[in-house]
Amino acid sequence: MKTELSNITIVLTITSILFLTGCSRAPASEDKAVTGDELTTLKREYADILAVEGTAKGEILAIARILRANPEMAIDRTAASGEYCFKSGAGNMVHFATQPERTSEDIVYEFDASGLIAAGLDPARLKQLPELGRMTPGVWYFLPQGQLDPHHAHAMPGPTIVIAFNVK
Repeated sequence: MKTELSNITIVLTITSILFLTGCSRAPASEDKAVTGDELTTLKREYADILAVEGTAKGEILAIARILRANPEMAIDRTAASGEYCFKSGAGNMVHFATQPERTSEDIVYEFDASGLIAAGLDPARLKQLPELGRMTPGVWYFLPQGQLDPHHAHAMPGPTIVIAFNVK
């Protein structure tokens, strides 16, 4: 009985996540019971989401709702850097490492530095953005306009300041 309740809870949680994020697999007219194999696949694919509770769960759902409303904000940079990029505005984004155990650059923030430079920021006082995996967490870096951004594998359209954090 406990296993049945646990499975029902898992199915309801996954269904809620899929509904809230717009990732439902079929229109309501095609709904069908979830098979054991499908449940196993869903549990495996969503294990990290199902494991979070409280504020962390609320945050994941808030991000999912933003991405559901604006899916173009999600940029896949896994081929370039092993990161997913959440582009919140022109030249402003946050990258999340897909395998944080393999890097000290778990979260990388990139900001368009144009306004800061106009306000007096001297980019010469910042370190130049190093190669991928060489950032010191908590240190601000500068990437001049037109130089290759290792987190994107292309040049950025404007001057960029970058900072990474190791959250492990």
